[in-house]
Amino acid sequence: MYQAVITGLGPVAPNGVGKEPFWEAIVSGKTGIRRVDELAQSDCPCHIAGNILPEWIEDRLTSLPDWLPDSKACRFAMIAAMLALEDAGLTPEDIAKRKGAVYMGASSPDMEIYQREYQSFSNGGFIRPDALAAAAPHAPASAISHFVKIYTNVLTISTACSSGGTSIQCAADLIAQGEADVVIAGGVDIPLSPFFISGCSSVGLVPLSYNHKPEYGSRPFDAQCESGVLSEGAGVVIMEEKNNAIKRKAKIYAEYSGGGTSTALSPSWMKKSFTAAMSESLNQSRIRPSDIDYISACAPGHPVIDQVETDAIKELFGRRAYNIPVSSIKSMIGNPGAASGPLQLIATALSIDHNYVTPTVNLEQCSEGCDLDYIPFEGRVARVNRAMVNVRGFGGNTSSLVISKLDSRSKNLNGLHND
Repeated sequence: MYQAVITGLGPVAPNGVGKEPFWEAIVSGKTGIRRVDELAQSDCPCHIAGNILPEWIEDRLTSLPDWLPDSKACRFAMIAAMLALEDAGLTPEDIAKRKGAVYMGASSPDMEIYQREYQSFSNGGFIRPDALAAAAPHAPASAISHFVKIYTNVLTISTACSSGGTSIQCAADLIAQGEADVVIAGGVDIPLSPFFISGCSSVGLVPLSYNHKPEYGSRPFDAQCESGVLSEGAGVVIMEEKNNAIKRKAKIYAEYSGGGTSTALSPSWMKKSFTAAMSESLNQSRIRPSDIDYISACAPGHPVIDQVETDAIKELFGRRAYNIPVSSIKSMIGNPGAASGPLQLIATALSIDHNYVTPTVNLEQCSEGCDLDYIPFEGRVARVNRAMVNVRGFGGNTSSLVISKLDSRSKNLNGLHND
């Protein structure tokens, strides 16, 4: 049996692009939620979102290949992949020589293209001939695969907001089965069109009371939370077979221990879905609930989801739930759809690397029933050997995975595969 480890981190988040800026922002409680002019100038009732500031990626844009489709999703995903490769100390040429794969998650097409082309069609009946291909959910994965010259085992997984987390689980399984020894895995979503966010507001999926104070809009577990704040972003990790990573003396942030997925058939099943996914991730990891040192919660800042996830944690972990630090980085990055799981995983891998758990900002007063240790406002030094990452998708899918600090004994392996 082969083992997957994480050797490269590529975050493109509303509060930071690149490993160091992203980590510094998360540790300091810096939010990426802001007023978005395009939303404010439209009929959309919600004016706030987590968006990537153009100046953060200016230098990166010039290094993107000329053939890249005219798509923000493709640009963000490519930048995230390039950041992850650089962090792992790998080049596209290195990947092309190995048994590689690309697994990406996307919950929707590039909504910016759809909004732009709809307006063009309304004004003159014209749609760019390349628009549909550029907006396709699979376009980012295809672009990355072409960049690194991988043309087999290239997949896009769509399970809404859990898509990126599910893609990472599938990537780890591919390595465990010996079908690949390096996988570029992650997720990307571009949902910040007035049309899409207006649709979300019609069913209560975005807050409407924080247009004039956007930095306070994302409030996981807080009594004043209304709903999650939508964001754009991408997150990519490099996953490698452990012994190969050790052979080339790569920095290993964490090893993938196991994962689980489940689906809630109705809102009343949501707690069962969270519990089932977390339980399966522990079973696959072959570790006990008492071994988990930290939980990166899905917790988008929606009163129902936050409460249900809290209840599921209590049910699975029992009394120990009150001794496990639990936090939500969505308080700072909002909910970037399929990028949620990968960005949470990146932050959690860095928590393991730094022995530091990140805060939940804007948590002024816990809502009734939300009474765990949510690390309000300021993070803290803490031993993190094993951590769980939860993410749930609109439509019912829940993904949970466990990553662990690399056992010091593993660093002295002679390179032989484990049976």
